[in-house]
Order: sequence, then C-alpha cells, then structure tokens
Amino acid sequence: MSRYRLELATEADDEDLRRVLADTPMDGRIQVAFHREPSYFGGASVDGRFHQTIACRDTESGRIIGFGSRSITERYINGVPEPIGYLSALRVLEQHRNRGLVARGYAYFRKLHTADNRTTLYLTTIAEGNEAALAVLTSGRAGLPAYHEAGWFYTVAIPIRRRQQARPLHFQGTIRPAAASDAVVILDFLTQHGPARQFFPCYTAADIFSAHGLLRSLRPENVLLAYVGDRLTGILGGWDQQTFRQSVVHGYSGSLRYSRTLYNAWAWARGLPPLPSVGKPFRYLMGALPIVADHCAVVFHALLDELLRRAAGMAYQYLLVGLHESDPLLRELQSYGGAEYKTRLFLVCWEDGEPLRKSLDGRPPYLELGCL
Repeated sequence: MSRYRLELATEADDEDLRRVLADTPMDGRIQVAFHREPSYFGGASVDGRFHQTIACRDTESGRIIGFGSRSITERYINGVPEPIGYLSALRVLEQHRNRGLVARGYAYFRKLHTADNRTTLYLTTIAEGNEAALAVLTSGRAGLPAYHEAGWFYTVAIPIRRRQQARPLHFQGTIRPAAASDAVVILDFLTQHGPARQFFPCYTAADIFSAHGLLRSLRPENVLLAYVGDRLTGILGGWDQQTFRQSVVHGYSGSLRYSRTLYNAWAWARGLPPLPSVGKPFRYLMGALPIVADHCAVVFHALLDELLRRAAGMAYQYLLVGLHESDPLLRELQSYGGAEYKTRLFLVCWEDGEPLRKSLDGRPPYLELGCL
C-alpha cells in the first residue's frame, strides 16, 4: 500500500495548504514564498470560477505534503468565449520529492478532466530558471499531458519612488479614478477590447468591484480611466492583494545576503524602495486590466505615469505589470526600466485538446498577472 494518498482538498485542509505554500519558496537571489493568509481557498477565488485543489497526503503523518490546482473559467479564444483551464501552484515539500508524486498527481488531474468534461485546454506557466519543473513536466512521460510552448510572459517590477519624477506627457485627454457607478462602462470596454487578446477572461458584472469575484478587492478608486473627450480609451488598475495573497521574503543568497543593508541605504538616498528583511512581505500593486484601445502607447504611458504618481509616498514598493512578449505594449512597459521576470507560457492538453489548440489564431496571449 502506498504511503501517499491523493484526494480533493477541502476547507478543513486550509491550514495545511497554507503551510506547504509557505515552506516551498521560489529559489533565486531573493527567495520568495507565496502566502495565502488568512485563507488558502479565499485567495483561490481569483484563479477561476471553478476551482479544485488536488492534495497529496502522507498517510504516516496525516498531513498534506504537496498539492496542485486546477481552475476553469471562460476566456476569449479567437474572439469567442470558451471554458479554459489553468494548472497552477504545483508544490511538494522537499523531503517528499522524487517519489513519482508528480506523475500520480497528473493521473489524478486526468481523472477529473475526463469525469467532468469542463474543458479541453489548459494554460500554465513555468518560471525562468525552474529547470527541474521544466524537465519533468515537458518530458512526455506516459500519462502526462503535452506541453506546448506559447512564448514568454514578462513581469516588469517598476520601483515606486517616494517622489515620483514627472515625465513629459503627450496625452490629450483626461484620467480619473473610477467610481462604483462606472462598473457597467468598464465591463462594456473590456467586452469590446478584451477579445483582441487570446485567453482574455470573460469578465461579468459579478467580477467588477466585488469582494469575491475574479477581480476580488479591486476597488473603484484604484482603477484609472483614460478618456479622450467622452470616449473611454484605456484602463489600468492598482490591485492591492495583501489582504488575501502575500509574497514574503524567505531568504537572500549570494552577495545580497551580506549587502542588503548597504543596498537599502543607497536606495533610501535615491528614493527607491528597500529590500525587506527575511520574514517580511514585499508591498506591491498589481497592474490590473492593462487594456487600451488600439494599443495606443500614449494612453498606456499616461495611465502608468498617473498610477505611479498616485502610489508615490504610500507604503507600496513596486508596481508589477505583466504582458506577453507579443503584446504591442510590452516595449512601452519595458521603457520604465524595472526589473524583469520571465515565465514560459504553455498550452497543456491531452488528445482531446489538440483541435482547439491548433485552431488558435495570431492574437497576442493575455494573462491577468494578479490571477497567476
């Protein structure tokens, strides 16, 4: 009899799931652990409308030692709504790795996939440098789905200075924060312009300024609207997720382990954010809904500049904005000079998903950074 048992996690497992997340940091010069306090399942509300977490339980201790998530929501595929899955948060405690648990986990995923027939195609991302995960998941081993590369997704971390420097603006319009009464206008704009991107979520009224939807806790006053005359031409939100998702420094490696204090003194003198001490979270805003009509660079810059200006002097350290390598606005985003983090986007499917995957046209893929 196997020591490990796979099963669907329930609310009773919430504490164990949060413990595994906290104990499996991402490696690098800055080791970051992704926390979901105070509730794992509460934080999962942004993953998708349908969500399952497959837990691996050690029968000797009775504790969960690893898990993975399967979420499904409607996204635009070639401009048409389709249910698309997202596979995420694959975690196994270090002392339980290399025991065939990944293959068993994917067999369980496939069992669920076949039983409910909710979708045929999934998205997933693998961070640059995570060669171990890349080697296992793309190995083509029996039972694993096929992983098809779909380009790089860039996250740009723009430092929020205490005193944000003014940039010359060429935007001949107005930018204002949204109000609750703008929800319908925002939804109409997203419905009109979202389908130009592959995998853009099909948002509904329940997601806009909601405490529980796909854009949970994104408040009206933190969403900027750009107008030219009476025409809405762009949206950008500053999404503070600290109440349900946190990125906590687990440790520093290399020279940063010894030079953090010196770096922080240098950063303070220049109005830049410091590096947090171990055990403390990064304070950042997620750039939500970075959508502008006709991919207009002037509107995009105006929205970014205004969001950075409003965040200056507050507790936030960085504005994180994510775009696919084929997005026409990526070069404009990179002009802000923030640190860049790359993840590989994959289309994942078993045999039944190949027709849909092969039908995809050339629209640039879209991922909502705050939902990854």
